[in-house]
Amino acid sequence: MTPQSFNLPALRFVMKPFERVLIFMLLAMAPEVSWTEEVSDLPKAVSIQQLLVIARERSPRYAALRQQIELSRADVVQAGVMPNPRLNYGNYSLLSQTNTMYDGKTQHEVIVEVPVLASGQRGARIEAAEKQVEVTEASVEAEFSSFSHDIWRLFIKLLSNKERIRILEETHQDMEHLSELVTGREQAGSASRFDVLRISLETRDVEARLETARNDLLGTSGELGIALGLPGWNPEALGTLQPMGVPADAKKLWEEAEHSNPEMETTRRGEAAADAGLDRARSERWPVPSFMFGSAFTESPYGHAFFGGISVELPVFDYGQGGMAKAASEREKAALEREMVTSQTRVAIDRAANLLARRQETRRKFEQQVLGKLTDLKDMGEAAYRFGKGSLLELLDATRSRTEVRLTHVELSQAETEAELDALRASGLLVKMMDAPAAQARAPEVHSYQKVATARPIKVAH
Repeated sequence: MTPQSFNLPALRFVMKPFERVLIFMLLAMAPEVSWTEEVSDLPKAVSIQQLLVIARERSPRYAALRQQIELSRADVVQAGVMPNPRLNYGNYSLLSQTNTMYDGKTQHEVIVEVPVLASGQRGARIEAAEKQVEVTEASVEAEFSSFSHDIWRLFIKLLSNKERIRILEETHQDMEHLSELVTGREQAGSASRFDVLRISLETRDVEARLETARNDLLGTSGELGIALGLPGWNPEALGTLQPMGVPADAKKLWEEAEHSNPEMETTRRGEAAADAGLDRARSERWPVPSFMFGSAFTESPYGHAFFGGISVELPVFDYGQGGMAKAASEREKAALEREMVTSQTRVAIDRAANLLARRQETRRKFEQQVLGKLTDLKDMGEAAYRFGKGSLLELLDATRSRTEVRLTHVELSQAETEAELDALRASGLLVKMMDAPAAQARAPEVHSYQKVATARPIKVAH
């Protein structure tokens, strides 16, 4: 059989059935093996610092962002390339009987043309390309800041789901205890079969909620793996859900944003790049002269002459006015974008600080007025039912209230932590927290903003 005649339909008839099954099984297993190998060395449980390190070092999304910088650096190489010389060759062949042009039957000409960037075009091109690299670097950092913000939100969601599971597990244990209590009273004749059925239904309801919370935790973990581009990795979150201690001070946050916000830094570099582009357009207005050197020689008889000259474009109609107008417009656009981003950042900081202050106040009031009384609610409800001073419905209501209050506290803590995260992103402090030293980044647990801030000086007061 020749290579051209080999095909899969023919292979079906040649191979035995068990061989075909074996090949299909190997093909089906191949992608799974590659994914397993890709995430096999990743930890099963991670802190937020470890997660951000993994995002930088292992995420395909960040690798794609970094490639944009390499593309910009390639433009720097292109900008520094000198124009190639040009080789021209021609010959004159005699067509008439009388030669009035030159002595000989044929004349050959060989000319080398060398363009010279005499008006600083090469330096201006390199400067503009290097400024664009700086813009791309800042843009990539801003994109990664947004990416990290999304990753951190999912991490907070993981912690919230884990806390909900813990609360529901404790509630399930309480319901099992109450079920034993009600069953004992039913056997003693102090409770009805309705009470036993009711406590059983309540217990099954808590089990369903617990299973739902576990499913939510698994789903969020999968979302995290998808966001990172690491299929097959479902990490657990280390730590506990609690606010980081970010101050709701718009003035301090704005002072930090003026020199740390990655979006603002991108627009500042964009404005500098637009200035460099305008300088490049000014240098490109000047025509590029070409110096020519060569020789002309004839045959039969032989004669040889040297040729030298210069060629330059005459800027009569096109003198670079189009490039200048475009560069000036881009400069104006860059300035307007900087003003727009600055205004948007200021508004975002004011909004984040105001929302954070409200979230903090709501949580503090809830903890003082509601959360601190949960222990008394549980003890009083169970004691009243045990001694016949309260009904089963009152006992179940007390248990449900205790569970709902604790779940509400989780929601308030999650909302406040997410508001803190928004404030950190708007001010640029999120980038500083991501740039903590490697030893700090790989610590097993870091719960507070203050602990992270000690890894690198930050101006925000607490």
